Amino acid sequence: MKPFLLLLAFVLTSFWLLAEEAPFVPRQCIIQCVATTRQDAVMQSLATDFNADGLHSIKLLSRRMGVWLVSFDTHKSDEQMLAELKKHPAIKKAQFNHFVASRQTFPNDTSFAQQWHLNNTGQTGGVNDADMDMPEAWDTATGGVTALGDSIVIAVVDDGFYLPHEDIAFWKNYGEIPGNNIDDDGNGYIDDFDGWSAYNSTGNLPVASHGTHVSGIAGAIGNNGLGVCGVNWGAKIMPVGGSSEVESVVVEAYGYVLEMRSKYNETNGVEGAFVVATNSSFGVNYGNPANYPIWAAMYDSLGAVGIISAAATMNTNANVDEVGDMPTACTSEFLIAVTNTTSQDVKYTGAAYGANSIDLGAPGTQIYSTNYYNQYSHKTGTSMASPQVAGAVALLYAAAEEDFLTGYNQDPAAGALFIKECILQSVDPLPTLDGITVTGGRLNVNGAVQYLLNSPASPTRPKALTTLLCYPNPARAGSASRQTGVTIAFSLAQVPAEVVVEIYNLRGQKIASIPCQPQRGNQEILWNGRDAQNRSVASGVYFYGLRADGALKSLNKLVMIK
Repeated sequence: MKPFLLLLAFVLTSFWLLAEEAPFVPRQCIIQCVATTRQDAVMQSLATDFNADGLHSIKLLSRRMGVWLVSFDTHKSDEQMLAELKKHPAIKKAQFNHFVASRQTFPNDTSFAQQWHLNNTGQTGGVNDADMDMPEAWDTATGGVTALGDSIVIAVVDDGFYLPHEDIAFWKNYGEIPGNNIDDDGNGYIDDFDGWSAYNSTGNLPVASHGTHVSGIAGAIGNNGLGVCGVNWGAKIMPVGGSSEVESVVVEAYGYVLEMRSKYNETNGVEGAFVVATNSSFGVNYGNPANYPIWAAMYDSLGAVGIISAAATMNTNANVDEVGDMPTACTSEFLIAVTNTTSQDVKYTGAAYGANSIDLGAPGTQIYSTNYYNQYSHKTGTSMASPQVAGAVALLYAAAEEDFLTGYNQDPAAGALFIKECILQSVDPLPTLDGITVTGGRLNVNGAVQYLLNSPASPTRPKALTTLLCYPNPARAGSASRQTGVTIAFSLAQVPAEVVVEIYNLRGQKIASIPCQPQRGNQEILWNGRDAQNRSVASGVYFYGLRADGALKSLNKLVMIK
């Protein structure tokens, strides 16, 4: 090989290695404990086991998931310490506390005063009907409250918010008394009346332009005679400060949203908040999700309680499938990854793509929305595209009929996945997105509403999964001569058209599928611990779930040993 080619190969390899692992806070890790009860006792035990390394806890990031931020003081390298933490039997997952970059693109056209993305007549020089068909969608529903009376909430995880803005209905936690330094509602967060700031773990949210702009795109108040309107006119915006340069802040921010929706489910709406969507317009360029297992796992945890998360991809013309991105390269079924389209109905030149990772495009170029101090401005970027999707998810719940909502309350994960299906199956095809995104199209909100209301596949009442368990656990993988393994048992209250048990590894990759009988009642199947290529799986943690009529009902953990 010629010297020049050798040098080029070295440079490209070095760049890839740098892109593979983003910078992280030295001497810190984020860990998830196996046990989620008696958290303080677990951490005391870990501190004892790693006493020689000076391990101590900095902060509990999510009590429900058992996630902690820890630091250490040792002669060992960060990599060595991480490897030892991963081996400890009390630790489910461990990773570095990475730095995270903002996805903000500053505004470049302050004179533009119309929201072309909602109804494009070519008024800004764009293409007629290059929009999301919002007037048509609003003819069915404008947002705010479901048919069952639940107040719809969109959680915006961002840098800060102008809470007094007259054109945004920010959510309030009325179970909390502000400023008394007491956790009045017992949710684990003190004085979170306005929401939560994961920057300093208080209810005092910072003021910022970006988060205010994003909030208005998703849910600015509509039909009130001033300013702009969002995709969802009446949704409440839950402000969560968490668009940080440090990953632990991001995890804590999502942990707050998870807690509030979980409380809502567990108390039948008496406590918490009916959060149906989250939005994040930040991430790690070229990040490999395998290095962020706890952050990535947040999307599945949020999905399990009924939340779809929308995420903005990179503001650079790169293939996420090849170079990676966090979070839009995550494989969670409950995540929608979004790129940026223009008023000409083409992909913005400075926006990332990926045939396997980026689900769809949405308007994100020269978007007019709310700004701080009751002002308005234009901004451009994938940051502006993602909240269009979050707002659309929320609007579908306002349009949904009672039967669907009743089924959703019974099986929030299945209902949330169908809402995602409505979004992805109803896009407007665009040549510039064809072959470089999952759907090949741009968001059409009215199309999603009609798909929800008219699709024959609509799970108006998802099949009730009454049991899903396995035994023994841990289990031993079988072989050609030894039929050991794990028995997976389940029971269905209704007869589905198709039933499959699916096995996933820790990276979220499906490694085995086992067809089952579509019948009501009890059923058991044996998984012998071998993958789709009949190879014995390695020892470790896996997840098993039941897919009925295309919807994944649940994911439970099992451990395989040799």
